[in-house]
Amino acid sequence: MTENVPDVTVQTITYNRKTQRRKRTDLLAAFPAEEVHHELGDKHCPDCQHELTEIGKQAVRQELLFIPAQLKRLDHIQHAYKCKYCSQRNYSDKIIKAAVPKAPLNHGLGSASLIAHSLYQKYEMKLSDYRQESDWKKMGLEVSRQMLNYWGLKSSEYYFKPMFELLKQKLLTRPILHADETYYTVLESETIKTYYWGFLSGKHDPYKITLYHHDPSRSGKVALNFLGDYPGYLHCDMWQAYEQLPKATLVGCWAHVRRKFHEAVPQTASGKSLAQKGVNYCNRMFYLEQTWENLSKQERYQLRQEKLKPLMQEFFNWCEKNKTTVLPGSKLGKAINYTLKHQETFEHILLDGNLELSNNKAERAVKSLVMGRKNWLFSQSFRGATASGIILSLIETAKRNKLDPEKYLNYLLQKLPNEEILESDALEAYLPWQEKIQASCK
Repeated sequence: MTENVPDVTVQTITYNRKTQRRKRTDLLAAFPAEEVHHELGDKHCPDCQHELTEIGKQAVRQELLFIPAQLKRLDHIQHAYKCKYCSQRNYSDKIIKAAVPKAPLNHGLGSASLIAHSLYQKYEMKLSDYRQESDWKKMGLEVSRQMLNYWGLKSSEYYFKPMFELLKQKLLTRPILHADETYYTVLESETIKTYYWGFLSGKHDPYKITLYHHDPSRSGKVALNFLGDYPGYLHCDMWQAYEQLPKATLVGCWAHVRRKFHEAVPQTASGKSLAQKGVNYCNRMFYLEQTWENLSKQERYQLRQEKLKPLMQEFFNWCEKNKTTVLPGSKLGKAINYTLKHQETFEHILLDGNLELSNNKAERAVKSLVMGRKNWLFSQSFRGATASGIILSLIETAKRNKLDPEKYLNYLLQKLPNEEILESDALEAYLPWQEKIQASCK
């Protein structure tokens, strides 16, 4: 008896997998190579003592060699020249000396590269002063933490502050800004906490600027003094300080809305709780925004009107419907009341295709300060805290413009001391998006 065997279609899927070995090879290929040959010292046969003949060689392994940084002393020798002809005619010697670049700080060890590296270690690598002091000592340089702070303070006041002010002027002309704030500790302050305010340009802005402003207060006067009559869109949380801005259009952060509903989800919920439904509404909005990320401003605006706006209205209607069925003092009640109270502000994202659904950009910028705060702990004075904000502003702005922040600080400390006047016209050439800076500080 013959059985009927059904035809079975087998689909073979092939794909190329990039192995870990290939990744390692590509990584090692990026570094300059130096060969180390391992040869016999005694090229005689251990049995018969006749001379051995080499028959080949092979590469056994590749490894990276760490070469520690080193310090080198530069002696600047200025040459002087005399014009004998002019000296004979004028009956006095005419001496001409070669130009010598100015040091960023006179009468000290702090060269441009030394200061730039110490600032990079502290503000980018978050290294505390006493650890820097130990690290420099290991390299043979006895420099105190007080001197390291002095370098940062004076460099900020002499050179970086004018750059900060120019960047601030540029920032206030941008159509979309983000803002957030975090606490800090200053020992000379009468209050327990002072505050850093972060202000930065939008995601799609060609001028990528991030600034940190230190102030003893978190009141609306700070936002008003810094932003003034700024007329554009401002992404922010619902902190009441930003409501004092007379002309800015506030854009609410939907990440805060989602967070409040997420915190209201019961731990034992089966996924069908009211709070979870609120989270799901927010997730759908963020999913839509993610799919539109690479579209043009106009295309994104159009899709928001067609798809995001109805979804938002459905969510607000859902909140209004359930407002009376939950306790106002519960987490879910607070989440719903928060959403409805600031509904108009949350809807402002629909006004421009370049606005964002969340203020996460500002929160990530502030996180750089939070990470540093865990290591630095505090500043002794308001001057020091202000200087730290200015230095960190230049570093984060350099990073947003794809520059090496240490190279950028080094470049500024080399060039700015030789500028006659540090005014806007001269400083324009040192902005991080300028072509020459891009070529020199990558």
